[in-house]
Amino acid sequence: MLKKTMTVAAIAAALATPAFAQNTMHQDKAPAPTQATPAPSTTQGANQFINEQQATDWRSSKLVGTSVYDQSNNKIGSIDDLLLDSSGKIKAAVIGVGGFLGVGSKDVAIPFEALSMQRKADSASIEKVTVNYTKDQLRNAPKFAYYEPPKSNQTTGSGLTGTSRPMSPAPMGTGGMKK
Repeated sequence: MLKKTMTVAAIAAALATPAFAQNTMHQDKAPAPTQATPAPSTTQGANQFINEQQATDWRSSKLVGTSVYDQSNNKIGSIDDLLLDSSGKIKAAVIGVGGFLGVGSKDVAIPFEALSMQRKADSASIEKVTVNYTKDQLRNAPKFAYYEPPKSNQTTGSGLTGTSRPMSPAPMGTGGMKK
């Protein structure tokens, strides 16, 4: 659960990055500052807040779990996760395909740009996510593997590599203490 929460938080931050860039690009069109509105500071840290979601921004909490459809309106899976690169850009959508009710399904990652999202009218919710892939293409696509850090072969100094020996029980009648 913590992993999913952290993933959603990271995705939300990544989705906010384009909105930040968009807001700062249009700063030159802002009205001249008045006494009531002080000029923005040029120190580092100024303008790092985003006040609102734009109509073109998508929330990860609305995207993860959304059903994905092909061009013929057949449901082909659902978005299980979003993969971000080191710059914070969303690189891919991980889609669970195949199986029944999540059992026997596999994860396939497709480029994020391959998703076409439509918003419900007068709503912040997503109406539909479509892709140009068919169900069979995604079923036959290679399975996506999440990164697993290499396992450490570090020893404990006793010559044992992660195995433990059971402790001997304390002698009866001593309460575990030596006299």
